Amino acid sequence: MGISTDRPDQIREGVSKHGLVSTQLADPDLVATDKLNLRNPVNLSPRGVGGLPIPTTILVDAEGKVRWIDQTDDYMLRSEPGRVLQAIKENLA
Repeated sequence: MGISTDRPDQIREGVSKHGLVSTQLADPDLVATDKLNLRNPVNLSPRGVGGLPIPTTILVDAEGKVRWIDQTDDYMLRSEPGRVLQAIKENLA
């Protein structure tokens, strides 16, 4: 699942454009971001919203237990697929 600061219409366009298969949730006002304490006060969005979300990948097991978290302060960086796959093998196998 992905949480985005984009509006639902922007997310739909991005899903089509990039062929995303995961569920994408709209959080343009950073409500979910703030509830998860993931606002990055260093980065400003192009729309002027203060503090974009900290790019975060979280692996959760079938019981809802968080097994692995990967974060970066740079809003342009995301978890590398190989790193995530390795974490899945090590933490969810």
